[in-house]
Amino acid sequence: MSFGIILATHAHVGEAMLEAAEMLAGKQERVRALSLTPDTTVSEFEDQLVCAYDELAATYDHVVALCDIYGGSPFNVISRIKLAGRELTAFTGVSLPVLIELLFSGNLTVDQVRTAVENAAANAVREIVVELAEDSDDDVDLDL
Repeated sequence: MSFGIILATHAHVGEAMLEAAEMLAGKQERVRALSLTPDTTVSEFEDQLVCAYDELAATYDHVVALCDIYGGSPFNVISRIKLAGRELTAFTGVSLPVLIELLFSGNLTVDQVRTAVENAAANAVREIVVELAEDSDDDVDLDL
């Protein structure tokens, strides 16, 4: 099943994430990045989100919404449009690894999207541990 993606964030976080993801995945016609800025009212943002949803829902089997902060205005707007009857699968705490996972996942069912997001989020934050390789040469190699 094909799915469209809405990135709903404060400032231009979603737009920057999409730009970064497109460096790896190429241009993404199925993603809409919406930004709640100081110049945008919540009502205007909601109108933009509804338009993006309607556009994607007309083209794809389902729509996935990713927002930045639990309880923030984008979260609240997504919650309102879900309560109004629009069917979408929504997650908070969006990250670049989650977005990239979805872009490279191809056609997924709603349950498969849930699993992909959960797995990507669980593996997204890791400590970087670097050790010097034991070597008798003067060259220093990193053993990653």
